[in-house]
Amino acid sequence: MNTKADYVRSQGQTRDHECHWPGCDKQVPPAMWGCSAHWFKLPKALREEIWDTYRPGQEKTLTPSAAYLVAANKVQAWIREHA
Repeated sequence: MNTKADYVRSQGQTRDHECHWPGCDKQVPPAMWGCSAHWFKLPKALREEIWDTYRPGQEKTLTPSAAYLVAANKVQAWIREHA
């Protein structure tokens, strides 16, 4: 694997992990934020912030960075305001 994208694409459904969009119960691999339908509802800038702060393996160690948590909270705030 050469890139973060390669890593994410190679990860399977290793445990229960639902899309992070409120109310969506679609199962997605833990390396992914959410289902493609909800991922692409987010503004590109928010998707980029999640992607830029994601560290491969954080879904296994359950230790996302502080920057990732800030980005994730921004996403949830945007969803509350716009969904």
